[in-house]
Amino acid sequence: MAFIAFAIWSTSGKDNKDQRTYPERVIIRQTNAFEPAKEKVEPVAPVPAPKTVLPIPTLEPVPEIEDKLLDSARRAPVLAYSREQDKSPVRQSGDNPAQSIDGNFLPLDSNAMSQGQVSNDEQRFDSLLRPTRLEGARAGTLGNRNFIVAMGNSIPCVLETALASDQPGFTSCVIDRDVLSDNGRVVLMKKGTQVVGEYRAGLQRGQKRLLVLWNRAKTPEGVIITLASPATDALGRSGFDGHVDRHWWERFGSALLLSIVGDATSYASSRLQNSGVEAQDTMSAGQQAAAIAVEKSIDIPPPTLNKHQGEIVSIFVARDLDFSDVYRLRITEPKNRIFDRAVLGDFKPESKVVTK
Repeated sequence: MAFIAFAIWSTSGKDNKDQRTYPERVIIRQTNAFEPAKEKVEPVAPVPAPKTVLPIPTLEPVPEIEDKLLDSARRAPVLAYSREQDKSPVRQSGDNPAQSIDGNFLPLDSNAMSQGQVSNDEQRFDSLLRPTRLEGARAGTLGNRNFIVAMGNSIPCVLETALASDQPGFTSCVIDRDVLSDNGRVVLMKKGTQVVGEYRAGLQRGQKRLLVLWNRAKTPEGVIITLASPATDALGRSGFDGHVDRHWWERFGSALLLSIVGDATSYASSRLQNSGVEAQDTMSAGQQAAAIAVEKSIDIPPPTLNKHQGEIVSIFVARDLDFSDVYRLRITEPKNRIFDRAVLGDFKPESKVVTK
């Protein structure tokens, strides 16, 4: 019995030992780093900068030096004259130059003159400091080159009329070849186009060329266009050259006549004096008549330039000529036929005769 009781007690004691609960172990850890308490920041008043006082040097007054000559020159009377009107001279006192009786009087002030010279020098210097302003340029297109005669082309032309620079007038010429477009594909002005221009009179002394301006061109089909281009010679020099009449006999013939008349009257006077005949009045009258004739003919016209008809001149195109409003292009034959004719050398126009 004792053994059974001990066995029962021992088994019950093990079960209670196994069912005993123990309290959980709590572990305390530091998750964030330690930060000390922040101190409160208080604003600090700005420290004023120390003021430095520079000593001011004392200037001694400069004694004024009296110049007796300068003072007397300032007090001297001034005379003002008017060149436009005949007036008596006006006397002005140097003590009070502001009061002026004559409006043509200008007070002389050396300070004003020096200031004006300085301002002119400053303006000249400022003008030298200014750079040259150059405007930019943008590229563009010429347009449809099939209908444009570009500026800078030279068109030969044959004069129809002669020119004389004594009087202003008009002239005309005929273009002796076809004028092509800028790309050389289209004939814009056919052979036989008439061009009309104008020229001014009054060739200056020493000049040998006459300026001519071509105004308008008219094609055989009746198409007109304004040229407004200058005339040149065959080499492109501006103006027309030609035979220049300097009017030599008109210029020096009167002087030769006066000298001949003077020599003749002197010779006749000496012969008459040797024979005892007095003819002073007659000889003086002849010399006076010759002098009057020379005086009347002294106004010689300027040189005259003569240009004959039939000579070859040129037209310098001064602007782009646009024919797009007048002409239109159309296909007359296919490209393969044009190529075949070009290869075979057949440049004759196609016959329009219909055969059966």
